[in-house]
Amino acid sequence: MSVIQLDFDDGYPDNFFRWLPNNSHIYREFKKRALQMARRRLRYSARTIVEVIRWETDLEDTETGFKINDHYTPGMAKLWMATQGEKHPKFFEIRK
Repeated sequence: MSVIQLDFDDGYPDNFFRWLPNNSHIYREFKKRALQMARRRLRYSARTIVEVIRWETDLEDTETGFKINDHYTPGMAKLWMATQGEKHPKFFEIRK
């Protein structure tokens, strides 16, 4: 098992790592759905995954008035690529 080194200053949305522990239920669902799509496609949209989660589940963000704040979508995509990117390179396009 390899250890993943994260650079917390490397393009993650502001407060993403403060938001994540209280909203790990959202990230777990995001991760599950991303893996499902990665089995079928080489590339996909993180925003689409978040929109599907919004539509199909009752999951809610614990810190905002939004069901799921899409401000953190890029952070979830970046974290997923940091942990799954070797198996699924370029699945999400990560912008600087």
